[in-house]
Amino acid sequence: MVLKVVIQVSDINNVVQSLKSCRNLINEIPDAVVEVVFHQSAIGAVVKGSSFEDDIKDLISRGVIVVACRNSMRDRGIKESDLIDGVTIVNAGVAEIVKRENEGWAYLKL
Repeated sequence: MVLKVVIQVSDINNVVQSLKSCRNLINEIPDAVVEVVFHQSAIGAVVKGSSFEDDIKDLISRGVIVVACRNSMRDRGIKESDLIDGVTIVNAGVAEIVKRENEGWAYLKL
């Protein structure tokens, strides 16, 4: 059975530690399916030119599904074209997390 983990990142002040924890997870369990949902103030981490761009690109290159919340984007005037290449969009980050949990994914809030 493949381990599936959905990770919620909602606070821009926690992004550094959250990214470190994500790397630790995929280093320890490389076969895990990992999805990281960025919403609320953390949405700024997945915007081109952010100080986290290289880290986000690295996660994507390692197979991590990086997700942006459209509601958070709209609230902050972020357009789809503003996102780092490879970031996917869902309408509501919280709904994505609930759906994944309902599908049996493990949940982490970082």
